[in-house]
This record gives sequence, C-alpha cells and structure tokens, in this order.
Amino acid sequence: MAKVKTAKKKRPLKVRIKRNLVTATTLLLILYIGVHVITRTDGFRTLVADKLSNGTRQLITLEKCGATPLLGLHLQGLGFEGAVIPDAKVLFNWHGPLYKDVPLVRRLIIANLDIEFRRIPTSGNWEPLVLNGVGARLGAILGLNPATMDENDALPKFPAYAINEKTLVQLRRAKLVWRDEKGRELAYITEADLNVKSGTLIKRKVIQTIAKCGHVKLASGRAMRDFRLEVFRIEGSGVATILDMADSNGEYPEFATENLWQDLNLNLHQLSEHR
Repeated sequence: MAKVKTAKKKRPLKVRIKRNLVTATTLLLILYIGVHVITRTDGFRTLVADKLSNGTRQLITLEKCGATPLLGLHLQGLGFEGAVIPDAKVLFNWHGPLYKDVPLVRRLIIANLDIEFRRIPTSGNWEPLVLNGVGARLGAILGLNPATMDENDALPKFPAYAINEKTLVQLRRAKLVWRDEKGRELAYITEADLNVKSGTLIKRKVIQTIAKCGHVKLASGRAMRDFRLEVFRIEGSGVATILDMADSNGEYPEFATENLWQDLNLNLHQLSEHR
C-alpha cells in the first residue's frame, strides 16, 4: 500500500514576521554591542589617532576612545601641539559620503578645550597651523592682525569632506590664549561656551551662533566680563546680524554686517570703553 505524502503546513504569516523581527533585532543588538566593544580597543584608538594625524599632518595623541549611544565617537585625552581636548564627542552624517558638500562630521561637542595660539613672525600665521583659520578670525575680533579670508593650501587643515563650515560646533568651558613669538600674552578668552544651531526659515537654512565668555581680554589691553553674543545668519547670504551683544556693564545695540570679524572688533572696543 503506497504511503500518502502529507502536505507541510506553512506557519502563519504573523508568526514568520515575528520570528524575522526577533532574528533581525538580535543581529542588530549583537552588532551594536560589537561596535561598542571594538571602539574601546587599543587597536581602534590607534587607528583613529593615525587617521587624524594623517589627515591634518599633525602628531595627534589620544588616550581613550569609545562609541556614543547613537554610534558617534567619544574621544578622551585628545591632544596635539598647542591644543588639549580632554573630552570630545563626534556625531556623524552617515549619508555624508553620498553628497558633495555634506561633511562626515555633523556635530562636534568639545569640553574644556585649551588652545595656545603662537604667532609665527615670518608669515603672521598662528600655530597650531591646523587651527590657523580659527586663530586668525578670532584674533581679528580681539584686535590682533586682520584675518586672511583666502584659503592657503600650504597650511595643514582638517579635510573638507570630514569637517567643513556645515559642521555644527559646541564648546563648553573653553580657554584660548594668543601669544607672540616670544610667548608673551596678547589676548585671551576664558570660560567660553559656544553653541551653533541650524534651522529653516522660508525654505532657507538659518545658522544661529550663541557665545558666552567669562573673561575676554582684547589686544588693546581692555577687558570684559560676562560677555555674551548671539549671531543670526541665513545660509547663502554674507550678511550676519548681531541680535544680542553685551557684557557685565550693559548691552550694545543690534547691527548687521558683511565684515563680521572686523566689525565685531570695532564694536567690542567701543563696548569695552564703557567700563
């Protein structure tokens, strides 16, 4: 007597979907934990330090490294000549490589930054050279040599595909000091908090920059306490609007400018004269 083959019963669709979801979730959890484990290893820490050193042409050291909950990077003890960054978090645009102008780094959150800019007498540039643009622009605000807005390809800098003007920066308790070639103090900013935010207004991107500083010393020797500044700019426009600027002695009227670095210096000098 021939055996009758019984048809294999198919699992209900809901059961299969549930099983697939459980499997996918388990794999993602394993990958997530694996990323956190790998990013804490000495090998990965060395890899990150080497990538940063090669990209900036600076010898960069890094004490600790690990992933953040949203799979960014948490860097501790990052340092190079003239700069110490005890704690930094890097958040990524994972779709960045697909677009020309979108940087890989979406946001930088840096705590307790300590930078000493030292002027090179022959060129007027500021060491560390990888931060020359920051030193020159902020130096111009404080009354030091005017900022050179043109790019200098001979100077080391962070690769544009990784970090550019679209990267949002947040500083907490930063200290910046400018010194001449002999190490004499020219100007400084202490207890600085910086927060750059972006939004949309009438289908155009808006950049809002809010800065607060405990102490500011201008190149003229004048000093200010409890300084705060709020700048509003629409992307694609060269005009920046100062919405709020004041120190412990009072507020300064709102103004708009196309020469932010130079005009801020003039207004800071006038504001400090009220002391």
